[in-house]
Amino acid sequence: MRPSSVSYLKTTVLAALLGALVIVLTLIAARNQAGVAKAFVEGAGWLVGLTSGCVALGGVVALYRSKGLACGQPDLFLSLNASRDLEAVSRGELGWGIWVRRLFRLAFGASYLLVGDPVEVRPLKEIEDTLDESGCLDGLPFMVEMAAFCGRRIRVFRCVDKIYDYGRSARLRRLKDAVLLAGLRCDGGAHGGCQASCYLLWKTAWLRPVRDEAERGDGQRDGGAETVRLARAVLAEPAAPSCYTCQFTQLTEASSPISRWDVRQDLKPLLTGNVTVLAFCVGGLTRLFNRVQRLWGASGYPPMSRGTLKRTPLVAYGLALGDRVRVLGSERIAATLDEYSRNRGLWFDQEMIKHCGQRYRVSMRIERIIEKNGRMLEMKTPCIVLEGVDSSGEFLRFCAQHEYLYWREAWLEPAAGVLTQVAAPRSAGRDEAPCPPPTR
Repeated sequence: MRPSSVSYLKTTVLAALLGALVIVLTLIAARNQAGVAKAFVEGAGWLVGLTSGCVALGGVVALYRSKGLACGQPDLFLSLNASRDLEAVSRGELGWGIWVRRLFRLAFGASYLLVGDPVEVRPLKEIEDTLDESGCLDGLPFMVEMAAFCGRRIRVFRCVDKIYDYGRSARLRRLKDAVLLAGLRCDGGAHGGCQASCYLLWKTAWLRPVRDEAERGDGQRDGGAETVRLARAVLAEPAAPSCYTCQFTQLTEASSPISRWDVRQDLKPLLTGNVTVLAFCVGGLTRLFNRVQRLWGASGYPPMSRGTLKRTPLVAYGLALGDRVRVLGSERIAATLDEYSRNRGLWFDQEMIKHCGQRYRVSMRIERIIEKNGRMLEMKTPCIVLEGVDSSGEFLRFCAQHEYLYWREAWLEPAAGVLTQVAAPRSAGRDEAPCPPPTR
């Protein structure tokens, strides 16, 4: 058994014993109390007992997930939330949970959007009327790349109640009245060919609910190229060509601070359908268990092996679009990392451990992206994007941005027949690639 699993088992057993002991003592103590004192003893005792029981249950979940990870099985959270992946949402096959949420919305006469709701992007003229002089609504820019989707009917992929501010504050921040639409990512056409392919954020004021799903379609209805031409004229980039403004660079201005004690940010992803009930429970129990583990300095789930290299290796397979690869195990990946868990400046994040041992196709090679200051970064070492692999947001309180995870070729194992090219270890430059978001 791995050291991390031994630690999980110890915490699980101790939490279960503590919970049982507290509940027994509470029942005994409550016999000799009356009135307010009895209510206080019972309330406090059951609270501690049930919390300990949840920690123990979280330990069982961590042990199960750890075993699955070691065996190369799909991650439990991702499996339980499979009905919310892009293909399922695009088809409208989201299960009975969404219908319960829709009935709840109908019963209260509410009009907020839910995952899977069909919407139509309003015409460009109507969207322009919502924008200020800087081309923003509540600080969020409407970008030229978005104009091509005007008139399109498509389903809501995620309801966004918060964002992770990659660009500046590196914290979770509240974002109001925004959603992601299924599969609509920025192509960077108006931003110097940026390849980050960020999911486009849509204000609900730019969308019109589609009531009759029988008429739903994904066809273009608003002029296509002509709409984009008009958008380029109206939403012209005022900055110099070497400096760009986009939704990524404006995340701070478009959002507001959110307290880590605000439990609404945990509940809204469940209520709006971003996560299923079972996936929510798995994510919540894992988070609770990890917090207890950190209290006494033990490792949480997933366990991360720290790198020790002073100089990290540069591995180049020349992977191209469509190549099949296998993600290496976490221990083999750790052997390519420095003491900050980076390879060539790119951080290996715990969200990525979910995909260790899994097989995917290469989707993109990322060579240039816009940085937080709006300048284009030309990567010395390209990153790899894998088909269907993005951030689930589980370790960021179910944050719904779903940005792509960036991989070094050193973390992947190509299919047989691909020529391996390995360069000598080189120092990891900090300007070579952006770091994925840290969890908290």
